[in-house]
Amino acid sequence: MKIYGLTGNIGSGKSTVARMLRELGAFTVDADEVAREVVRPGEPAFSEIVNCFGRDIVLGDGTLDRATLAAIVFASERDRRRLNSITHPRILEGIKRKIYVHRGKTVVFVEAPLIDRGGEGLDDLIDGLVVVTCHAKLREHRVASRDGISAEDVRSRMNSQLSEEDKAAQADFLIENSSDMQTLSTHVSALFRSLCAPDA
Repeated sequence: MKIYGLTGNIGSGKSTVARMLRELGAFTVDADEVAREVVRPGEPAFSEIVNCFGRDIVLGDGTLDRATLAAIVFASERDRRRLNSITHPRILEGIKRKIYVHRGKTVVFVEAPLIDRGGEGLDDLIDGLVVVTCHAKLREHRVASRDGISAEDVRSRMNSQLSEEDKAAQADFLIENSSDMQTLSTHVSALFRSLCAPDA
């Protein structure tokens, strides 16, 4: 089994690429889904996060107010590191468990917003990295429309991530997503066929 990371900066369209891969028959693991699972009420990470950031980040139904927490950590590198230290080890273990479910499959893609080549963690699991790229202005427009947040908040989130150029430099495979959906679908199909080839 080959395991490929699938990443891209906010608004790049990596989730759209993941959906297209699933439609082609690929198996995918969504790191964001795992991240939501590990911070559910009753999970150890939930209590640690509330102890760290206060009860103001808890909604009336007892779940995390993810929007408020995001606003806090995107505004502070220190707070972002504190949150990551709580969640990342648990997310990694959750991803490993989901990969194990797909054991025996030809190719599995792990969709994650951050996969640093040469670092520890998720990079140790993958055989190659697929990076989805898109020019900054289009990404900014997509995120503002999708999340209903201001341009300033979008830029804050974008600036908290590795630059598009640096992320692309880490890629084994690039998918450019500044054009139309048909063009993107053609690129994704070609990539999937090549990665499923016996000598890939």
